[in-house]
Parts: sequence; C-alpha cells; structure tokens
Amino acid sequence: MSIKDILVHVDGDVTTSAGLALAIAQARRFGARLTGLFARNEVHGPAVVAHRPSDTLISAAKAAKEVFDKAAAGLDTRWWQVQHGSPDELIAEVVFCSHYVDLVVMSQATHRGDHVPPTLMEHLILESGRPVLVAPQEDGVTTIGERVVVGWRSAKQSARALHDALPLIDGAKEVLVASVRPLLRKDESAPAVDIVDHLRRHGLPANGERVHTEGLGIMDSLLSRAYDLNADLLVIGGHEGKILSFRGKAGAGTRHILAHMNLPVLFSS
Repeated sequence: MSIKDILVHVDGDVTTSAGLALAIAQARRFGARLTGLFARNEVHGPAVVAHRPSDTLISAAKAAKEVFDKAAAGLDTRWWQVQHGSPDELIAEVVFCSHYVDLVVMSQATHRGDHVPPTLMEHLILESGRPVLVAPQEDGVTTIGERVVVGWRSAKQSARALHDALPLIDGAKEVLVASVRPLLRKDESAPAVDIVDHLRRHGLPANGERVHTEGLGIMDSLLSRAYDLNADLLVIGGHEGKILSFRGKAGAGTRHILAHMNLPVLFSS
C-alpha cells in the first residue's frame, strides 16, 4: 500500500514542530497530501460549556496555520480544526479525523503542559485503526526507514505494525526483527513460519535475533538495541492494558516507549 494521505497534529506549540517536520518529509517522499489538524485544549471554561472556541483558541489556531502553511509550502495541503476544546470531545474528534488518512504523525508528548489531553496519543494508537508515527522531541529526525528495528511477537498488533510499516521501510539498508521469544517454533509438527523469510520476500535485508532482557525491561531492551544499531525507526504493536483497565488506556509497554523513545516509532494496534 502506498501512502497518499498524511495527517499531522499541530497545536500551535513549538513541541509539535518535530512531528510537523517528520510529516512534511514523508509527504515529500511519497508525493502525499498533508493535512494539518489543529487540536488543543480549551482553557476558558465558559467556551467549553458554550461549545464555542474562545478568542485564545481561535488565535492559537491562526498562528498554528501560519506555521503549517509556511513549513509545508509547495506541498498538496489542507487544514482541519477541532473547534471544541474539552478533553473528551477533542480526543473523540481527533480519533474520528484519523480514520480518513493513511498515516497519522504526532510529536512525542513530553512537557506539553495542558495543551492536549494526556491520553490523546494512547487513544489514537488504540482506536484510530491507522498507523501512528511518533516523532521524538530530541533530534528533529526527518529521514526514516534506512535502519529499522521491528519489535516482534506473533500477535495481531505486531503483525499489523510490521505490515503498516512496509511502505516506510521499502529500500531499507538494514532491518532487525527483535523478539524476546524464539523466532522459530520448536514444535516440528507446526508450519515452518518465519517472519524474517517473509520480509526477505519483500526484498528487505532482514535478520532476526532474540533480545535478552537481563537487567532491563522488554521495552528498554528494544530501545537499547535500536540505539546500538543507530536505527532511525522502531516498529512496534500498540497493546492495550489489562482487561480490567480503563477502556482506551494503553498498556505499560506502549506508555513506556512513548515516554522514553529517542527515535521515531511507528505504532499500530
């Protein structure tokens, strides 16, 4: 599948610039349309009650659009705004908008204050049905897909993330499939499944290894391995929390990656 429609979240704050830069680079790479989506918490209570944007929110949206238009000059673009700033409505509308594109790009939500609901990213990963590419705040990376680490286990989320990532990793120089479990089944009666072989059928230079987690958690081990390889993309399934947890809340592993990532990460669920 080719990527032809990309959505990037902006809220008028400098912390969304990493996601915007990454989204622009991918729009240019794929010849895709880029949609800027302004969504930000309303800070004025009366405006929330009235379901009308305050002057502050309108001003922030205008400033964000100016930044978007300047940065994305020369691309096929469009602009969407979420008019309601209450957290629940904002999350619902951002998730709704995400259903109509091929790829959603977000900035890592560190030090974002009250600009967006703290669970917005988790809701997008779990409910959008779309791959969500998250840009780290640190480096402003725009080139991805040359050296890739895939966090793998034989589960729906991992399979979805891997195949959603195929357009982004086409032409990769190195792809490492990292698993905390054996990559091949020991049961000789089972079909000889091999995810590395599958990726090689796509023309990718894939290799696999079992990641050892002594002294580290699983997610820290994946991040550490990505650092060792100087990877520019981590691909991972976004997992929901335990059955008794609040609906829409991501699992601890997903939240840990979101908090500690230092390279772009593609999530699918």
